[in-house]
Amino acid sequence: MVNEEELKEEGNIKKFTGIPDEDFWKMMDEIEERFFEYEQGRHESNKRERAYGGGPKYKMSLTMRIVMLLTYLRWYNTQEQIAMLFGGTQSMLSRDLRRLLPLLKEVLPLPEVWEVVEGEEKPELSEEEKLELVEMGAKVLIDAFEQPVNRPKKSKGGEPYYSGKKQTCTIKTQMVTDNEHHIEAISGEVPGSKHDKKLCEEVQTLERIPDGSEVLGDKGYQGLDKEVEKVEVIDVETGEVREVPRIVVTTPKKKPKGGELTKCDKALNRTIGRIRVRIEHCVGWVKNWKIVREKYRCAKNIYTSILQVVCGFVNAQTLLWQAAKLETELA
Repeated sequence: MVNEEELKEEGNIKKFTGIPDEDFWKMMDEIEERFFEYEQGRHESNKRERAYGGGPKYKMSLTMRIVMLLTYLRWYNTQEQIAMLFGGTQSMLSRDLRRLLPLLKEVLPLPEVWEVVEGEEKPELSEEEKLELVEMGAKVLIDAFEQPVNRPKKSKGGEPYYSGKKQTCTIKTQMVTDNEHHIEAISGEVPGSKHDKKLCEEVQTLERIPDGSEVLGDKGYQGLDKEVEKVEVIDVETGEVREVPRIVVTTPKKKPKGGELTKCDKALNRTIGRIRVRIEHCVGWVKNWKIVREKYRCAKNIYTSILQVVCGFVNAQTLLWQAAKLETELA
């Protein structure tokens, strides 16, 4: 059984969570500063059924609870196995999966969550709902990935979770990154049968991207460029008014049926691939956390929160290695 003193030994935190010890203890300092106020708000919530102060008392320190939760997200063994390792119980870990995720969100550089909007007439987005990019004309990378889930016992309208691509039941999520490995946004999860392009339309991805940006997607997003809104611009030299796409959408060229790609098309695909590999890196780093890689067994209503927290840890580590790289280059 692991105790808190053993966790303080150098390298042990990273063995359990994959997070460097120094970064973890800095995060814990910030969590402990926020914990009292967070717990007070949780106990006074209108959704709480028990009286203030009611319910079982914590038998583990906050540090042990956080490490146990992160170990579960990283290893994704059964909750009983992880809880036994830290001297807890399955019910304690299950409760903390819901209680501590909101607290972790407060200390991580989280991506935004773009919810699916049903219906043909979609509401206009506010400025706060749109993506903020520092660089004008920045590149925005989009991709969707699937994760296996158990087949629903009762499914209406056939098998909405069955993915023909993966040949099993899955849930799908769209990820949006910039050109510097930063995860900017994720979508709420949807059944795996939904097409990538359809998901992109339902979360209003293009509408959320600033003017002048270039969007790069894989072959699943072909035809998306035709849906870009046109804006009027005035040529400074001639004064001519022209309509141009508000953003540029670029996808690889598909091989024509019975034909071959031209050299120009192959060169274009290679160029797109060299840029889009950055979002593939981000997806790979997220899937280092086994709860996002293996068959998902928890409740679907907390999936997006779990994924958002995992992406937050990936963003935090990305910022650290980029800062270290910049420091080395300037030295």
